[in-house]
Amino acid sequence: MTTTTNPPPTTDAGTAPPYSRAVQVATGTCLVLAGLLNGLPQYLTTVLAGDMDFSDQIVWGSSHEAAQLTEQSLLVVSALFLPLGLLGLAQVTRWHSRRLTLVAVPLVLWGMWGFHNVLAMGYVAGTVAPTVLPVEDAVRLNDDGLLGDVGVIVTALVPHLLGSFFGLLLLCLAAWRSGVFPRVACALVVAFLVWDFLLPSYGVLEPHLLLVVGFSWLGIRLATLPREVWHGADGPY
Repeated sequence: MTTTTNPPPTTDAGTAPPYSRAVQVATGTCLVLAGLLNGLPQYLTTVLAGDMDFSDQIVWGSSHEAAQLTEQSLLVVSALFLPLGLLGLAQVTRWHSRRLTLVAVPLVLWGMWGFHNVLAMGYVAGTVAPTVLPVEDAVRLNDDGLLGDVGVIVTALVPHLLGSFFGLLLLCLAAWRSGVFPRVACALVVAFLVWDFLLPSYGVLEPHLLLVVGFSWLGIRLATLPREVWHGADGPY
């Protein structure tokens, strides 16, 4: 008596994994939403109120409660879409710039974790605190409390300043080298990073406008890539 065993299933390079197209469109949409929800509120606030540090914004927000609540709420929501959209970019760049992507992804995720913590604490200090404390005490909570706390520095500021900057920089470089994404869009995001981290705004010329355009452009391209490009040259996985 002989027994037969079925051969292990093989993957057809022309067959997409389950929900592959849905994931592609979703991550591209997330990148567009991240740019709009994070960049546009900050751009409009700067245009309306001028270039100011967050302590000044707490004071400004106490007399513009609706605008402050809207901006800070949208920023917190954007933290949901940012890592998902950036991981979608990495899904494509890993086929073309593997080492850059390998370094960029942990930095991006570390940075987005820190950025989420920055935004959440900013919401508390800038939006919630002025409703129950005098404005000057809310400013002190931000300046002397949060910014001087070791835990905040370790879990929020350092990851954001290092991880977000260098992770996004490397991921944009990987996207540039891939030849798949518009290089002007990659350059806009890099220009945003340099401008936002190192330089001031100039009236209506504010760095987050570059983020809105760059992320939206990259997100639309990501969502509309041909299936074989999304899957990569080495197969659908």
